[in-house]
Parts: sequence; C-alpha cells; structure tokens
Amino acid sequence: MAVVSVNILHNGWGASEDVGKKTSFTVVYLVEVDDKNDGAMVVMSADDGTTRIPRKGEYYDVGNDRDPFAYVKSKSPAPIDDKLWNVSVTFGPIDSEDSKPSEGSEVSGLDDELQPTDDPVEERVNCSISTVNATRAAERGAYIGRVVNTIGGNPWDAGNFDPEGFRPGKPPVSLSATPDGFGRIKNGVPITNSVFTPFDPPPEISYNQYRITCGMNVAGYPNSLITKVNSINLTAVTFRGPGLNFTAQPFTARYIGISAAERIKEGKVFNRLELEFLIDPLFGWRIDILDRGYCVNSNKTVSEGAPTKNNIVDEKGNQIAEPILLDGAGEMLDLEALQAVYLRYAVYPEIDFRQGNLTDFDKLHKGLN
Repeated sequence: MAVVSVNILHNGWGASEDVGKKTSFTVVYLVEVDDKNDGAMVVMSADDGTTRIPRKGEYYDVGNDRDPFAYVKSKSPAPIDDKLWNVSVTFGPIDSEDSKPSEGSEVSGLDDELQPTDDPVEERVNCSISTVNATRAAERGAYIGRVVNTIGGNPWDAGNFDPEGFRPGKPPVSLSATPDGFGRIKNGVPITNSVFTPFDPPPEISYNQYRITCGMNVAGYPNSLITKVNSINLTAVTFRGPGLNFTAQPFTARYIGISAAERIKEGKVFNRLELEFLIDPLFGWRIDILDRGYCVNSNKTVSEGAPTKNNIVDEKGNQIAEPILLDGAGEMLDLEALQAVYLRYAVYPEIDFRQGNLTDFDKLHKGLN
C-alpha cells in the first residue's frame, strides 16, 4: 500500500473571483497507487516525494501561484481506474460563517492539554507520517540461484531452478532474503554476473521511504532552522509529537525542508511553520559505491615521473572491455578472500538532531515561542 505518483492536471485547474472580494481556486491532482484496495483516505493524503495533496490548514501554493489568504476548503477524491484517482482540491478565504461555532463545537484551537485556546501560538503541533515511493540502483541482494532454460523448455518452469553459486563458490546461495532489525537485507551480496562483473547500467528497485511533516504556529520566523536544511542525523533520533513516536537510525533521516507563512487569526499575527523530514531506513543518506574500474594503482607517485595508474589488460595485452572489481586500495579484488569492497562517501552535512530539539516537536514549539 503506497503512493506511486502525484501530478497536477491542467484540465480542471482554475479559479473564480468575486471582484474586489474573494478568490477561490480549484486544483485537480492525478494520484496513482500500487494497490487497487487503496481508497479515498490514502489518496487524500497522497505524497510521492515531490508533489503532494495539500493538507487541512494549508494555503494555496501551487506551481507559480500563491495566495496566502486562500486555504484548503475541501478535497474530493474520485476513482478513474483500479489504481488511478482524481482528487479535486478547493481553496478559498475563511468566511465569517466558517468561524461561527456549530452546535457542540469550538471556534478556538486546542493547546497541549487539549483545552480550547484563542491564542494561535498556543495551539498544539500537528504531525503526520506517510510513505513515499522511491527508486535506486540495486547494488546488493541475496543470491538465490539460477534458472536454466533448456532448448524448447518453459523459461518459467520451476524445475529449471538451480540453487548453485558461481565459481569459485561465491556468492553463497541463500534460501531467501533475511531481514535485519531495521528491515534491511543482512545477507546481501554485490549484484554481478557470473564472472563477478557488475551490470552496467545496474538494475533498479522500487521501495518506500517515510516522510514526516510537523506543523506549528510560532510567534517569529525561525531563522535558526533554515541553515540545518539538508542535514543528516549523526546519531539515532526519535521523532516525537502528538500521535508520533518514530525512531530513525543514524544517517537515515534527512531534514528536507521548512516553510513559514504569516497568518492572522482572532486578530493576532503569527507564523505558520512546517518542517519536513525524509527517512530512508533501507539505505540511508550516505553513498556506498562499488569499487570497480579499468585501471589499477601503479604504486608510483607523480613525483617519480610515472603515471599513477596502469590499465588492466587481458592475456593478449588488450584493454579490458568491462570494469572489474577492485579492493578499495587500487588493486584487483582477490575473489578468494572478499566478495566486494564499497567506497563510502558522506554527501550531506551530518549533525546531532537532538540539539535544539529538532525532532522533539513539542519541545521545539515551546522553544520557538
């Protein structure tokens, strides 16, 4: 159960204006899911990592348009296929009728003690977590065996399956992909052909990341939070807030965005703040690159007047046509001793998210006010 994509449709995107008074907007989104049993509740909060269905309380900010006085008024999902939905979202100004209390309801928001409050800054934070579809190169996997197709045989015949490894006996054959405590494969090996050459381009896999969003009302614009955008968690961290208690392992959580817009409620000016985080529990945000190439280290430096690397050639002295596995030190990998070597790079700033209560949203809210 996951959202595959969310796109804005120009057919149905429009506006109506009561000249000099009010402007209303309508935006239609096309949502694709991967399960025909996904219903209206899933698609109304759909998020594919780049585009999402606006949430309650958000103002109109679509494409190059922006109207901070037009808020989400309604969302109407309608299925058009087993896995395709149209979601029509209407934005408009808050009417005076909207602010009148209905029977059994309160105009004001709720504070941290779930008591009504007329002060928007005192309203409790709201949090959400959703899955986001992602793709990436498949570099590791559990080797199960091979399917041998005989001449004239059925290529999908289970009888042709052969649970045997490559020569000289690596990688080891697994019965299945064994998960570790974090949902990753712990018996994965480099994905290569039977002579240990990586596929170029590598196969791709589809998987889910987690998007965590937190919204809160604050008195001032939080400039201190802007410089931390795109940072990665250096240590394990727990995201805490109303209805949220989610722990991310080191280097798996990325702080991807912040937005703040000035608003007015009950005559009080405040800023509506939203923070967004993207969690990749399977692969994290550091990059592991399989060490492979066409050259090896010459063991000579430039100061010695020699090239720093030598081309790898075959037995006839010709340059090899495909990259081979290297050992992380510029030499050919000894397949008798190792399966592969990955070069690890950190490409985002890594900080301690616990400093400043970046992911403890209740404490962060109090600290900003």
